[in-house]
Amino acid sequence: MSDKVDHLNIIESAITRMAGNSLQIKCWCLTIVSAAIVLSRSVIIVACVLPVMLFCYLDVNYLSLEKAYRNLYDEVRQKDESEIDFSMRFTPVPKIISFKSWSVWLFYLSMAVLLIAVSLINYLW
Repeated sequence: MSDKVDHLNIIESAITRMAGNSLQIKCWCLTIVSAAIVLSRSVIIVACVLPVMLFCYLDVNYLSLEKAYRNLYDEVRQKDESEIDFSMRFTPVPKIISFKSWSVWLFYLSMAVLLIAVSLINYLW
């Protein structure tokens, strides 16, 4: 294999890990929200809003890293074979760009709204 293909495979494995970590964070968040709703105590449900925000922050971090590695992939893809140095240095992507992704704000906002709605229903019931 050529050096360029090897370097692209290394970067692709980092992208895959970041995407997998992002999925795992969403799964853990959904598990915690489901457990809080099943327990159906207003205090527990409201207390779970903080972990949802923390999971959101972690997910934004992983998504930012994933985008940075995608940009690195594009840079390496455009280089000549002689320029390949197997560097994994990338230009960071601002987290606000990752937060604007619908896969982040829609998921975590719906989890927070669901927790607050169930808490209010339990409180009023």
